[in-house]
Amino acid sequence: MAGVKKKPQLPKSVLDMKFMKKTKERLERELEDTQDHGSLYSNIITNAMRSASGNYVTEASFIFCENLMEGRLSFKGMNPEIERLMEQEKLKEIPSGEMQKDIPDDILAKKFQAFNKRKRDSSTPSKYTMVKKKKSH
Repeated sequence: MAGVKKKPQLPKSVLDMKFMKKTKERLERELEDTQDHGSLYSNIITNAMRSASGNYVTEASFIFCENLMEGRLSFKGMNPEIERLMEQEKLKEIPSGEMQKDIPDDILAKKFQAFNKRKRDSSTPSKYTMVKKKKSH
């Protein structure tokens, strides 16, 4: 097994030359970044997490995927446009068995009463209604 290859480094005397200032600064920044990166998650990542392998569960069926949410998601205002779309999708979902009301109950009751009143009025004969007589043979 071969060891980890290190990037060849320029000698300090070359880096101290005037035309190499930018390169020296860049190399110093890269070194700081790599040190910061290691310490950034050191308190979160445990040795067990580093050495773990094969943390996968396989399922033969797709049943577990049926009720998963599709598409892009956003939480806590990170992407307001996506959250607005998520709200619209929630409003579209109507529970089965219930219907949305197009007309409020009170307006519907008034219309129904007016309809019944007109129907009753037309069923009573008036002096202008013509009565059809059946022809007898």
